[in-house]
Amino acid sequence: MRQFLPLAVALIAASPSFSATFGTVAGPSGGASYSDIVLDEGRAQLYLVNTANNKIDIFNTRTRAFLPSVTVSSQPLAAVLGWPVNGTSRYLYVTAYASNLLYQIDLTRNPPAVSTSIHLPYQPQGVGVGADGRVLVTTVGPGNNNSVNTLFLFDPNAPATSNNLVAISLPVPPPTTTVTPTTPGREFLSKRAALLATNDGKYIIGANGINGTTRLIFVYETASATVLRSREVTNLSNVLSVAPDNSRFMAGSTMFDINTLQVIAQENVSNSPFAFPAGNTSNFNLQQNQGGSVFSPDGSQLYAAFNINPLLSPAARANTTQLLINDPSNLLIQMGIQMPENLAGKMVITRAGDTVYGISDTGFITLPVSTITNSPLVAVDNTLHFVANDQCGVTSKIARSAATVTNIGKGRISVSVQSYTVPAQGTAGLGGFGGPGGGGIIGGPGGGGIIIIIAGPPGG
Repeated sequence: MRQFLPLAVALIAASPSFSATFGTVAGPSGGASYSDIVLDEGRAQLYLVNTANNKIDIFNTRTRAFLPSVTVSSQPLAAVLGWPVNGTSRYLYVTAYASNLLYQIDLTRNPPAVSTSIHLPYQPQGVGVGADGRVLVTTVGPGNNNSVNTLFLFDPNAPATSNNLVAISLPVPPPTTTVTPTTPGREFLSKRAALLATNDGKYIIGANGINGTTRLIFVYETASATVLRSREVTNLSNVLSVAPDNSRFMAGSTMFDINTLQVIAQENVSNSPFAFPAGNTSNFNLQQNQGGSVFSPDGSQLYAAFNINPLLSPAARANTTQLLINDPSNLLIQMGIQMPENLAGKMVITRAGDTVYGISDTGFITLPVSTITNSPLVAVDNTLHFVANDQCGVTSKIARSAATVTNIGKGRISVSVQSYTVPAQGTAGLGGFGGPGGGGIIGGPGGGGIIIIIAGPPGG
């Protein structure tokens, strides 16, 4: 009787551990842990919410230098630019949790300074601005389980004699109170709510943490000043990104349809053409969410990084050092790029789509994504190879298989080979390495394999 022993062969186009990285890290002296990041392209500036030090740090993206900071009261959490007029925003709005304030910072002053302090009835967290210029704020309201008036709308153009602060009904629980991050230096984890407007300002997407494991996501319409729809979802991050065509959005590693709030896709290691570091949970950690995403302006790609370290007690430091380039419609992972440090939270991108900025371990990281192809990039002619062996030699013609490895980028690259054992897989995905419907796994459990590990691209 002949026995056919199928073997697993995995051809990997990225390495979990190599010295060369892509991207540049920046931060003030001694580093900083930021809770929010805002890009002002008109002034070539980044505004970074420095919660621990009660200020807004300002970084000039042309000179690559920090400018004088704007000091605010205790616990600033989130920031957003006012709706631009003639391509430029006059104000930056910042929520200050401990003092129940919404700050209006005048960016036309030199240096920028607080021009107005709006007192809110309750403690604010997330903030967003619609196309009408009005500012939406999430707050932790009073009542049973803090269930009253959790959204407020501030109109900066309203006459001084009128009520420029209006409560917006949100018929579901509000965000929970701000907490001290369990992971030191992760200030963005302390806020439980976030808001992000679509590119045209017609809608504002919201995410509220209503308890330790549940998030409320909702869609607010600017024109009617109403919440159109909402939904509760477990194990969800409040780091948001929105597709340029207003069709879908990301909340952490999950993609939702804006019109129905149905889940479209979930970031999953099974949809990757390469293996992730050994010792992880074979999937992204949804209990200890960390990382973020951003859509390219033309909607052709989604850049993301999420925690791949397993759930441990006490919590292990997250691993979000791999920038994943995804198909924006189904989250199929197309490429992985190693970054110099963890991309910890929110990401923003230029209008040209050439540069991504994101909150990182010691400040923020700059990723010149338009130059990725200037670095060495490995491609293989086929990521799926089937080989077999039996004692009678019937399968001798398919006992071996060869893969052609090429550098589709620039520069030189070295390739090495090591054995690799396929780990047990987590939630099944749409296909890819280790998952059904495609990828590099053939054969039974415990089969050995081959992995090609390459040196990564040089520093950005």
